[in-house]
Amino acid sequence: MKRWLANLIPVVVALLLLLGGWAWLRSYTRHNEVMRVPDLAGASFAEAEALLAKRDLYAVVIDSVYTEAAPKGSVVDQDPDAGHEVKPGRKVYLVLNANQPKMIDMPKLVDLSKRQALSVLEILGLKVKELQYRPDPCIDCVVAQLYKGQPIEPESRIRRGEAITLVLGSGEKGERVPVPDLVGLTSADVQLVLNMASLNLGVVVECQGCNTVADSSFARVRRQSPQAANNRIALGSTIDIWLTADTAGLRPASDWNEPGRYANPDSLYEQSE
Repeated sequence: MKRWLANLIPVVVALLLLLGGWAWLRSYTRHNEVMRVPDLAGASFAEAEALLAKRDLYAVVIDSVYTEAAPKGSVVDQDPDAGHEVKPGRKVYLVLNANQPKMIDMPKLVDLSKRQALSVLEILGLKVKELQYRPDPCIDCVVAQLYKGQPIEPESRIRRGEAITLVLGSGEKGERVPVPDLVGLTSADVQLVLNMASLNLGVVVECQGCNTVADSSFARVRRQSPQAANNRIALGSTIDIWLTADTAGLRPASDWNEPGRYANPDSLYEQSE
């Protein structure tokens, strides 16, 4: 009997330890307890912290970006995503919209072709404010780069998203370029085409039916001046546009965004490419 008890006691102790460990583990991991991650997009960090705290979750900022499409300091991304079920006490990692764009080095654009300069600016997140022209043998070559009307040297610090004026060569004979057909394009598309065509946007005369910012973004050109019908104008000239939110039937040509459609045939760098 004593021998039997001596063999049984270790087994019972082992079972009790296993049961105790299993119970502790369930309690420690909060088995069957889950929280649904809320959608934090657009919330400030303080608001995100408060929302997460109500669910026994914690906010941790891991990065920041800059976009004009969201309020400054607001959440633009999160991990885990909204709707995911997680254990209480989980950290939710946030990316916030910075109050200011990041500083970058101004590139050297002088002596580049217009096409090359536009590509560099787009890659770096800089905008084109205006294309100015002055006599120079190299047509559509960058002869100066300006920021707020003043020359800006390469490697100068500048915020991403700022607008640069490109001063380009116009040739020595007063070259003229065809007026592009802008009808059916959105405002963003218009700027792209005018850059390719070596022209500038003049005045947005009106936007019919545009009651919100979204209406203006999706509105399309219904009229332009000067018109595209076989007209030619000087490099750097402006085109005025009229927009409408009623886009039915307003569609541009299928190849509207092909650079070759707007190439200046007299451009020296275009001929050499």
